[in-house]
Amino acid sequence: MVSLVALAVNAIVGLVILFIANVLGLGVQISLVTLLVCAILGVPGAILVILLAVLNIAFVATVVPAVLAVFV
Repeated sequence: MVSLVALAVNAIVGLVILFIANVLGLGVQISLVTLLVCAILGVPGAILVILLAVLNIAFVATVVPAVLAVFV
């Protein structure tokens, strides 16, 4: 059985990896879903989210042009 400390450390490291990937400009959307995936799955979840974002399958950060942002 895995200890709770190991799960918490894995979740924290996964979230840190997600934020580092975002700072490096990999275009990962940070939302509630991505945070939950990284918190629950940890490092494998962060790798999955980054891989899906890089391949433009899911979790891709979108940029809303300033003209459209006024109407939203």
